[in-house]
Amino acid sequence: MATPARKLKILCLHGYRQNEVAFRERTGALRKMLKSMAEFVFVTAPHSIPGSDETAEEQQCGWWFSDSSRYDCDAETNEDVGFTASVAFVKQVLTEQGPFDGILAFSQGAALLGVICRLKMTSDEFDFKFAILVAGFRSLQSAHQQYYSSDKIGVPSLHVIGETDAVIVCGE
Repeated sequence: MATPARKLKILCLHGYRQNEVAFRERTGALRKMLKSMAEFVFVTAPHSIPGSDETAEEQQCGWWFSDSSRYDCDAETNEDVGFTASVAFVKQVLTEQGPFDGILAFSQGAALLGVICRLKMTSDEFDFKFAILVAGFRSLQSAHQQYYSSDKIGVPSLHVIGETDAVIVCGE
């Protein structure tokens, strides 16, 4: 594989009950394989999960909650506690630490990235060129349904879903 003239800069968004340290560890093989081609920048979601009183390395965080204190990807609710703050946080990271070529996101982070890809279509505040969504899913929060129109999202994307994933079923 030829080495690009410059490394791609990729922002990484973890899943629910994770943080940047955990996601960095879980992507070790990918990072090793792409180390000559990409720089990965990991961030921690701005919302600590109530009751998770671990050290900073073990802190469990989420991008938003489907009720006042937790997130359930199967829950259809009218709440999206912290969602707006998380979108603003990602926008801030893109501005302050960018430019980024792409965003790699896992699980709840990928659900958030799907919405950000939609927002990118109407705003130049989200500056990235591609999205990689791993074990992503459609948010069931009622406030998010506006982002799932039949229009195609104009961001080049790769969607990765495991055949044996018990949470995100292939074909959904």
